[in-house]
Amino acid sequence: MKKTLSLTVAAIAAISLLAGCGADKTAIKDETPTQAKVESQPAKETKAAEPATTKEGAAPVEAEKKPDDIWTYYNDAKWTDTWNGVTSTIEKVVVTDRAPKDGNTNDLTASAVGVKFKVENTTKKLFTTYPDQAELITSTGEQVQADMVTSDHIGGEIEEGVIKDGNIIWFLKRGHAADIKWIKMKWYVIEGNGMEPTQDKKEYSVKLELK
Repeated sequence: MKKTLSLTVAAIAAISLLAGCGADKTAIKDETPTQAKVESQPAKETKAAEPATTKEGAAPVEAEKKPDDIWTYYNDAKWTDTWNGVTSTIEKVVVTDRAPKDGNTNDLTASAVGVKFKVENTTKKLFTTYPDQAELITSTGEQVQADMVTSDHIGGEIEEGVIKDGNIIWFLKRGHAADIKWIKMKWYVIEGNGMEPTQDKKEYSVKLELK
């Protein structure tokens, strides 16, 4: 299930593969996805989020191997929830043990987890959210912050009718991304500019089963 990346691909381009666009050599493909289960775990004192429907207990489907792609895909690792008119969506999860280490394309030994994320404000109100600063917890004992350099900047204020989407990347300290069975993301959405302590706040803690 591992996929490899040509050494000629730049480090930032390699990490931005989650966008699913661009040249065939670097684009994420959705065919033959790896099966995944989804479980949503809301933070304390918050309304439980409704997980997306997935097939429980199905055997993983081995993704097609391409020599120019570093990622292993979990296209069925999906989740979505709407709070006060703001819809947050995780569209897919990918992992790799062949990311460029410290941006060095000649050293493909770093491990990383990526998530394709979308947030949409369907109201006429202002909201604030920072999924691009989300904390990631993994079944392999990692607890890391999103990498601000390689992740898309989709956080901050989101005005009425605005849709933000992009890729969030975490680099692992212990490696072994291929061994991850589940991940958990933690972030929040605030009604308003996020500067007032009395503003309504939704805290998310979403667990996605990959294997």
